[in-house]
Amino acid sequence: MLFKSRYPSGGLGRAACALISCVTLAGALSACNSTGDSSPATMQSAKHVFVLTMENKNYNDTFGSSTQDPDLQAMAKQGALLTQYFGTGHVSLDNYIAMMSGQPSTKETQSDCFQGFNDVVADGSDAGNPKVLKTKNGMGCVYPKEVKTFVNQLDDLGLTWKGYMGDMGNDPTRESATCGHPKIGAIDNTQSAQAPTADVPKGDQYATRHNPFVYFHSIIDNQSYCDSHVVNLDANLEKDLKSVDTTPNFVFITPNLCDDGHDGDGTGAKPCVNGDKGGLFSINAFLKKWIAMIQASPAYQKDGLIIINFDESADIVPAGSTTTNGVTTVTLNLPGDSCCGQQVGPNVTRPDDAILTVSPSLQYKLHHQGVGGDRVGAVMLSKFIKPGTVSNTPYNHYSLLKSLENIFQTNGYLGYADDKNLAAFGTDIFTNLQ
Repeated sequence: MLFKSRYPSGGLGRAACALISCVTLAGALSACNSTGDSSPATMQSAKHVFVLTMENKNYNDTFGSSTQDPDLQAMAKQGALLTQYFGTGHVSLDNYIAMMSGQPSTKETQSDCFQGFNDVVADGSDAGNPKVLKTKNGMGCVYPKEVKTFVNQLDDLGLTWKGYMGDMGNDPTRESATCGHPKIGAIDNTQSAQAPTADVPKGDQYATRHNPFVYFHSIIDNQSYCDSHVVNLDANLEKDLKSVDTTPNFVFITPNLCDDGHDGDGTGAKPCVNGDKGGLFSINAFLKKWIAMIQASPAYQKDGLIIINFDESADIVPAGSTTTNGVTTVTLNLPGDSCCGQQVGPNVTRPDDAILTVSPSLQYKLHHQGVGGDRVGAVMLSKFIKPGTVSNTPYNHYSLLKSLENIFQTNGYLGYADDKNLAAFGTDIFTNLQ
């Protein structure tokens, strides 16, 4: 049963104590133990963590010049703003994989696995980190069963988790409403949004590449397990938030391609396929709805932590196009700024070019100049964080993974999260622990 065991015995972060307090965005609150004695809170006091990942926005726009996201900018003032948070890759998928496993780009994940939902074939490991898989010819999308993820670590501790995916299963001919993904070796038909039709009145803007869990055999090989953990957002999250016992310890939320800001320009000039504005406008509307719902939940009010991040920036520079034999090749330069001593990994090189074929007559040449995904920023909300906190410490997706592993006290770190020089979230963010 999914929610049978919440906290195993032993360990500071897994002590079965009650945190008795009320939460407000503006308040400075303290935690207490089940006997009523005062005791200092720690990072491990956050027993319900919610990660919401948005798409393709620059820090300077999102938290600076944009007028499309006033509620998100207000949220940044009500908790902590991470001014130096970076993506770890371009275009999308390698960022999500980094967040949940610490594995770096392959030649296929750095191109969103447009060419097929293909297995990774192991070919040793990174010379500098045995936890990082070297793949055969640098290729592959779906990792073998021995490559573990953060949620596998939670399973080992008896803790609970779910991934909530916007629009997953809206069109059951494309993907299932639970654990939705292509068959191994098949083309991913969710690479572009599907407009509303008579048969699918809401349309289907689910993107497999924004769902990190289905790229690991350690999750998808057990169908009932995956079905119970990777579910449709609208059909499940509001219901699960109604009690502490039904709220997973770890919640990962992926909006659809419009709500996450991937599609549309936010003005209505270039709308999403369903007519919504997209961009930061739709991100703002999505977060305004769901953050309020999460903050009203018993689990969040007891011991919750919200993390809002972005997979990568929109720092993509068009560099011209050519047409040969009826095929147009558009070159895009990806700056790839990074932080934190990020390594490129054993499967790709930098700078390098990747070809992304979107149709028989159109392809993109992605010119990766740097290893990272540029500066995006992040926001964190919790009663363990004082409103108005600003952290200028450099962080990236590997830092996020390491921090989650610290919060839940997992057995070691995965992939490139296992770097002693990599900063994890600390008292620069958790400013209300007394």
